[in-house]
Amino acid sequence: MKLISAKIQNFRMLKDIYLEFSVDPEKPLTVIRAANETGKTTCLNALMWCLYGDDALPSKTSYVLFPNDLKKTETKRVEVSVEIDFQMEKPPVKESDKPSIVTYRINRRVSERLDQSGFSKRAGADELNMYVVRNVGLERVIDSEAARIIENALPQSLKDVYFTDGDSVMSFIEASANQTAKRRRVSRAIEALLGLDYLDSAIKRVEKVSKEFSRAIDDKDYAEEVKKIEDQIEFFEDELDERQASLDEASSNLANADKELESVEKRIQEELKKGDKSELVQRKTSLKHRLVKQQANLDKDLGKLASCLYSESLATEMLAAHFQKGFKILKELSDHKQLPKVNIPILEELLGRNDCFCGADLSIESEEGLSRHNKIKEAIEDSRTSDKIQEVATSLYYRVRSIDFNNAVGTWVDEYGQDFRAWNNSATLVAGVEADLESLELEIDAFGDGAKLLPELRDLERSLRKARDEAIGKIGADNAAIKSTKEKITELNEDLEKSTKKLGKKDSNADKYKTAKLVKKVLQNVEEALKGEELLKVSNEMNRIFLEMIGSSPEENDFAQITKAELTQDFDIMVYGSGGAELNPDRDLNGASRRAITLAFILALTKVSEVEAPNVIDTPLGMMSGYVKQSCLNQTLKEGSQAILFLTHSEIHEVEGILDKKAGKIFTLTNPAHFPRMLINKPPVEDFRIIRCDCTHRMECEVCARRDLSEALA
Repeated sequence: MKLISAKIQNFRMLKDIYLEFSVDPEKPLTVIRAANETGKTTCLNALMWCLYGDDALPSKTSYVLFPNDLKKTETKRVEVSVEIDFQMEKPPVKESDKPSIVTYRINRRVSERLDQSGFSKRAGADELNMYVVRNVGLERVIDSEAARIIENALPQSLKDVYFTDGDSVMSFIEASANQTAKRRRVSRAIEALLGLDYLDSAIKRVEKVSKEFSRAIDDKDYAEEVKKIEDQIEFFEDELDERQASLDEASSNLANADKELESVEKRIQEELKKGDKSELVQRKTSLKHRLVKQQANLDKDLGKLASCLYSESLATEMLAAHFQKGFKILKELSDHKQLPKVNIPILEELLGRNDCFCGADLSIESEEGLSRHNKIKEAIEDSRTSDKIQEVATSLYYRVRSIDFNNAVGTWVDEYGQDFRAWNNSATLVAGVEADLESLELEIDAFGDGAKLLPELRDLERSLRKARDEAIGKIGADNAAIKSTKEKITELNEDLEKSTKKLGKKDSNADKYKTAKLVKKVLQNVEEALKGEELLKVSNEMNRIFLEMIGSSPEENDFAQITKAELTQDFDIMVYGSGGAELNPDRDLNGASRRAITLAFILALTKVSEVEAPNVIDTPLGMMSGYVKQSCLNQTLKEGSQAILFLTHSEIHEVEGILDKKAGKIFTLTNPAHFPRMLINKPPVEDFRIIRCDCTHRMECEVCARRDLSEALA
């Protein structure tokens, strides 16, 4: 699938913008030159909204499409519309035929109106129309078929892979996200790549069928036991799904809070720099770096302290006296050969024979054999309770016999005391740095001309920090609940497997039930195998692309500082230096390498997915220069089939030669609000709207001509 063009109307600041994209295989690059605050991210959101609707917007409820400047006019209602033309390769009907190219046009529109309070609201649901573009005109595509075509062209599960911005993609390694959130983001990207939602649906359908078979089993005693365990598993699986959804929401809230907090902090820094406060600002930056490090140590120490509360040493110390008494009894039973000893399996085996091990007649055809047969059944019923007790006692004996209870007393208290002291020291250090920061901020607020704006920004900053802390707390609670629930499900599945083995051998529903369970297990194993295989493929591709991007050749140069990048089985993105030393991607790599490793991950997903689709990326070359910038751009073009890049003027610097050779389409977007500080000429518009001109990376016109820094300072 390749994008041909897009027409955007009244989508926030994009009131009337037409974008064309290069489909030339020799020049697969489209460059949209745009300075900061010129609608790059808004263009990205508009394209995704057209394809996927409100689900693709940053927020379904609070993301307003209504152009902000029109709220101050008499305009109370606007028609928002985004139209995209794209082409797809259609497989041939016959093997001898060549594939054909089909062009589609998709249009999504919706009305937004202002209420009496000035808030924007949707005036109904959005409307989606799709057409096949033919030489004789447009041919309408039915709605159900339109959804299928879009999904086949560019699966919604992979939208964040093919539509990305350079800052958001850093979320896979950013220090502000906890380890679980980062792992979840990587894991979900891999799952989307594989389309595992279909496999998950199949597993759930098989599980539903197995429950229907379990309810039809004749063996009432064991069937009821199986049903009871299955009901418990179903309850915990539902709880697991709810907790996972809650975790995803909390992770999203954390990411949004971090992004908004970063923006607010930048505005605060800008206000502070208006006065002569450089020394105070420098001290604040230093304190914030210290706080990040101390907070990381505190989180680590808190995790160790929390683990003490469900450690084996705690259970051993609390129950030592009771265990020793019970173990003495169990050992005596074992010494007298009473453990393990289970009667029912042996007796049940006799029921299926015509003669006993000793040669006695067990055939139900004879009177004597039938009598013995009935006595064996009575013995089985009499043995059920005792066998269960024997089974539990045997399991308990073998699990606890290796534990040294005599030396257990005092061990946990020492462990807890050590971990508590470490956590308390870290908490004290964090509180000290936070107090210093608060005092410094009061000193800064009372200094200079930002007194009116700073308190409002501080309030917003505190509100965002509170939202961030709440999200972190929710993530911690959800992770703990998920871990506990998974452990319960594992234990129940072990119990279910034992109970399933006791079901009647002659009941066809029992056989069907066991078969369904086996099919489910096979599907789950396939799912895990696929994850592992694709994870390795993505890891290898990411490593290859990343090393090429940063120009590292560890096999040819012993002085290479970065030797390898990989995805671990726990979905961590890891980087290694000389001698195999682990490097923290967010702290030990410079800005260019951090951007490169995350871009390499996205491009590796693109490569492994084998879906021919555009890579639409906002500011991919930020924080880069020289060889790394040029190499990253070359790799982006090499690994994808169509690249659509939103580049700032500084990003274009040093890659002009590549754009000359590989860019099939180049144009410029301009924000009229940048006049007169940044733009030389007053823009030729009557209202606020992003303006397009056809200037390339080597041109300027009266619309897009910008002042350089030396002019501004003069």
